Amino acid sequence: MKRLVLLVVVACNAEPVEIVPVQPQTPTTRDAAITADAGPSVFVGVLTAAQTVDIVPRVAGLLSKVHVGAGDEVVADEVVAEMDPVQMQEELRAAQAALSAATSAVTKAMVDVEDARRKLTLETKAVEQGVSPTQNLEEARLNVKRADAVAQQVRSAQAVESARVKTVKANVTDTRLRAPFAGTVAQRYRDAGNRVEAGQSIVKIVGHGSMRLRFAVPPQLAKSLPPGTHVTATVDTIPTPVAATVKQVTPAIDPASGMIIVEAELDGDTKDVRPGLGATVQM
Repeated sequence: MKRLVLLVVVACNAEPVEIVPVQPQTPTTRDAAITADAGPSVFVGVLTAAQTVDIVPRVAGLLSKVHVGAGDEVVADEVVAEMDPVQMQEELRAAQAALSAATSAVTKAMVDVEDARRKLTLETKAVEQGVSPTQNLEEARLNVKRADAVAQQVRSAQAVESARVKTVKANVTDTRLRAPFAGTVAQRYRDAGNRVEAGQSIVKIVGHGSMRLRFAVPPQLAKSLPPGTHVTATVDTIPTPVAATVKQVTPAIDPASGMIIVEAELDGDTKDVRPGLGATVQM
């Protein structure tokens, strides 16, 4: 690289003075590491429940009852809402009628198969005795094949209707929507009398189990947080810091923030901790 030389003339007869400017230095990786180690890393996080579920119906229908509201405690398998069963019961009756018709068709088809085979046996003997033309024997064989094909078709239809009856029966049973685990109702989205589509949330339940701490770190720091790493979180409503252990580090970068999401499980008593609280995480 060529050196820049500046000539400064002090007086008319003064000798030129060479001034070499100091070039700025780019920080090295080692310098960056030293800077990073100068103090603890602090990140913003949020507390979440390890178990959270939205109670949803499997099929669309009228919501007849909602037994809980926000803040209510629920136990495992408790009925929290009920769908109107009338429509599903009508569907069940229709499905059972279709299954009955399909079963009757199978019975008739099996009778036709037996009759076609009986005629084939008679024609075989008649041809052997020379009292019936070979053409009749070929026709009898084709009739057996036709009867077998029809029987196979109606058996398939019977299987479809049988599966439909099982599905509708399950839907009738599932009109009583239950809590999968003990917890607290965090939100109530729908009231009785509303029509609810399949998969639409009625209530949200937050479990009473362990709490999770979710926070984001730059990708270059993710490797320093393998599962089992201990971190400390300061929560607004809790006077003392809370310890947590890293359980999961997402392998992909979050596209919105460009960060890696880390989940840690809170250690010790978490009775005063509520989902949604903000936290400051220190590594």
